[in-house]
Amino acid sequence: MESKYLKNSLCAIFCVLLLLVFAACKEDDKKTEPESETASEETEETLSGEPGGGATEIAAGTAEPDTSAEKETKGEDETDKSEETTTESKASNTGSGYPFDMYETPTYYSYLTGKKCTRKEQRKRPVAIMINNIRQAMPNVGISKADIVYECMVEGGITRLMMVLSDYEDVPVFGSVRSSREYFIDLSRTHDAIYIHAGGSPQAYEQFALRPMIDRMDGVNMYFPNTFYRDAERRKTMAVEHTLMTSGAGIVKGIEQQSYRTTLQPEYKGAFGFNEEFTDVGGENNTANYMCVPYSNAFKAEFIYKEDEKLYYRKQYGVAHIDGATGEQIKFENVIVLFADYSLLDEKGRWSCDLTGNGYGFQVTGGRYKVIKWQKDTREGALALYNTDNTKLLLNPGKSFVCITSKAYNKSVVINADKKDVN
Repeated sequence: MESKYLKNSLCAIFCVLLLLVFAACKEDDKKTEPESETASEETEETLSGEPGGGATEIAAGTAEPDTSAEKETKGEDETDKSEETTTESKASNTGSGYPFDMYETPTYYSYLTGKKCTRKEQRKRPVAIMINNIRQAMPNVGISKADIVYECMVEGGITRLMMVLSDYEDVPVFGSVRSSREYFIDLSRTHDAIYIHAGGSPQAYEQFALRPMIDRMDGVNMYFPNTFYRDAERRKTMAVEHTLMTSGAGIVKGIEQQSYRTTLQPEYKGAFGFNEEFTDVGGENNTANYMCVPYSNAFKAEFIYKEDEKLYYRKQYGVAHIDGATGEQIKFENVIVLFADYSLLDEKGRWSCDLTGNGYGFQVTGGRYKVIKWQKDTREGALALYNTDNTKLLLNPGKSFVCITSKAYNKSVVINADKKDVN
């Protein structure tokens, strides 16, 4: 009897304990519910909030992404998102913190022209080709493909050109290729370009020896069997020094031969600034429909503005400056005139052009001009352009021609409103 009573008592106690445990578990469930909601809200905040360290890269110089859409969506869909944080939606946002479809694709701009391009095109390394500009070597061939052309004085009262471009592979002919001067080397470094030339002055070779990091192709003193050639047709009417040519395909072979880098240095962010679209420089009494830039008593360059195209057509030697490959006159959205210190170096009449330091010049675009400043801190440093208030100068999108003439001609540059025949 006692044993039966004990068993009944133990059963009753066990039942009571079960009831207590059940009640405790139910209470715990109630306490856990708001914590679960909070966790859900935090998850949603992470998905739609500000980016973390792995945010999608936005190109330099482009607008920041518009976050207004994200804020609106977050307010509208808060309940829905907290209820359906699926594996697929989490995977699509991994590494950025942004729902990709809520933001514009980053826009990239060419460092040479300021025009829209792909990220790959923006980071492509350009070439800088020395081009003969003596009258006896005309016409230049392939010059119209340049994104930027630099013109500086060399001996004999003439000038030499350096064309800079990144889209060179499919160009059939460039030339004639001519020798280097040390100040052109400095300008090529502004764009982290592969430098292409045919021989050079003693001062140029001194710089090559001092700066072995310069990637270059020399058509005279380096072996490039598949890059340079002599044009037989030009040889019939021209001296041999005016006949060395190259091509886009030849340049590619030379780059491969030397294993040169084909993308810009990671830290390179471009030398010149550009407006996103055509912008008038403003001001009054600064019309520039015609400009004449003297380099010597024997040579001057002219630029004539065509308002309907917003382009400056170039003339030299009194006639239209023609690309022999196309028969067309070369033309540019921007013309920059810079004044620098030139001084005689030797008995052969070679010049030194001091581009380290600062100076002033003109920006000419859209039928108007204004005074600007330039600065180059070191030989390796980039040429930088500024407004007179020391803010960064912005060029209009497109091609640019940069005239670097002597300070001696600072009062001889002619800029006026007269219309001239572009031919």
